[in-house]
Amino acid sequence: MSSRQLKKLHKQQELLRLQNLAEEEDASSEEEVAPPKPKVSAFAGFAALGGDNDGDDDEKEDEDNEEEEAEDDRLEQRAPSPAPAKKSKKPKKKKKKANKAAAEPEDNKKNASTAGMDEIDRALQELNLKPAVKNSVEEQQAQGTYDAKLARLLSISFDHLKVINELRAMFGQETIDSVRNQDEAQARDERRRNRRGGPHQIQLDMETFLKGRPGERIPEVVLRRNPFVQGKEHWPKASAGGLKMVAITDERVEPTEYAFTHDKGYELLEMQFFSLVDMMDPMRIVHFVHQNPYHVNALIQTSGVAKQDHNAALAGDLCERALFTFGRVTLSSFRKKLERGLARLEFRRPENRQFWLAGYHYIKSLMQKGTYDTALEWTKLFLSLSPNDEYALMNFTHVLAIHAYESKWLVALCNSAYFNGDEYDLPMKEYHRQTCVLAKLQLGDKEGALDNLVKGMETLPWLYSSLCSAVNIDTPRSIWGVQPRDDNDKLYTELYIHMAKDIWKRDGTELLKEAGERASKVDPFSLPGSQDIPLSIGRFVYLDNTPELMGMVPVSMLHASPNFDYDPLPPAKEDNIFSNQWQSIPW
Repeated sequence: MSSRQLKKLHKQQELLRLQNLAEEEDASSEEEVAPPKPKVSAFAGFAALGGDNDGDDDEKEDEDNEEEEAEDDRLEQRAPSPAPAKKSKKPKKKKKKANKAAAEPEDNKKNASTAGMDEIDRALQELNLKPAVKNSVEEQQAQGTYDAKLARLLSISFDHLKVINELRAMFGQETIDSVRNQDEAQARDERRRNRRGGPHQIQLDMETFLKGRPGERIPEVVLRRNPFVQGKEHWPKASAGGLKMVAITDERVEPTEYAFTHDKGYELLEMQFFSLVDMMDPMRIVHFVHQNPYHVNALIQTSGVAKQDHNAALAGDLCERALFTFGRVTLSSFRKKLERGLARLEFRRPENRQFWLAGYHYIKSLMQKGTYDTALEWTKLFLSLSPNDEYALMNFTHVLAIHAYESKWLVALCNSAYFNGDEYDLPMKEYHRQTCVLAKLQLGDKEGALDNLVKGMETLPWLYSSLCSAVNIDTPRSIWGVQPRDDNDKLYTELYIHMAKDIWKRDGTELLKEAGERASKVDPFSLPGSQDIPLSIGRFVYLDNTPELMGMVPVSMLHASPNFDYDPLPPAKEDNIFSNQWQSIPW
């Protein structure tokens, strides 16, 4: 056991002893005793700048702290509270008598003190002690049973967030080890060729340039304990550079809001990054990542550069590194609540939006790999953090549920108050509900799927008219010629078909023909109107970058200012929660 852990146990034992003594003292003079907080070094912020060797000590200290925190987590699971040391039997009997004798005068003193207090003092004391808990309970009850149901549906497993586990299940550990050994051998050969070429002939590709120095690796415990992704050995050895997490609301009240924050050093890096973006030279950002290997914004933008270079593997790797950075700074309470669907992040905070952006690009890379289970788990995570779905990730979720054979879960979600209530802003929920037809078909409930499909044709006839054309079948007479009523219907229809056409073509063509014969012809203009296109849908289409869909987004939304690749279509200035003044400069 390290000296740091021994000190922590001693502090806990001392705290327990002081609390027991405080209960016997006068209530009016009672003070809460808390363990001292570690003093932050005044030079910690300079580690984020990553320029000089002096920062290496701070980075090493941060990584050592991460290792010790991992040990502390395991220690807390084994021993939640420090047990008092065992005493011999004979002194214990004597101590009981002494405690009993001392208890009477202490009780008399306490009673005398209470009697000496007037009614105002007692009222003030009650107001100081009780309402905090009472309000917490009332606030928790005010969340309602709906949050509990939603939490169960959107709960996640950290094991399912790590793509290596799905790959291991698909291909086996031996195949994964073989591929890893080939990559390592290729990297060694590349280094040998560079050494033989001499210092003036070395030409590094971007992937090699962004790897860590040979022989310098992040400790294994830090790589494996990350809640979001499993770190990789070739990643540079450096700290998170000033990215942190704090709890915004009372952790006793669930759901609990958290937020990512930046210290002064990280804010300086952010301003430096923004100035590099203004230069419109992507290679400057690549060099910035080389110097600051865990700066989230720069990692995401460099991932985009790798995509343009047709290097999908590097693009996904950089997104993983960004999410790994977020995972390094998460609080223990956040991880526990997130696993149960009870953690929240406020989308209006610019620091939090970086997490959404990294997650969006990572989900797309997972879908390209065919690792649908992991991708679905990530969409659950973001829906859990903000059920209002500001990135419109439900456009991924309903399709991924079919690919991942999570049909039962999708049907439960569509039947829940999340879809059937008005609490959350889900403009395409009726469109996404149509995928339950394929889910029930996958579950073997053909009659239920057919009933839902007939109802869908009578509710969204323009959708199914376009869908039949998209999957190359004859449009049934009941919906033939029905067109979207307005621009909103048109975008929602085309977006749904863009995402779900392949699964309908694979599984649902015969059912579409059968349902078309049963469906009744309805007047589309007698049906409820669609919701106006919100910013979330515009943001999803902007990131998807499909020209046909982008042409359907309102021009005023798509060309609004500010709009950056590192913060696509952000909320209006008055809707943001800024941490400092310079964050509002783009507005």
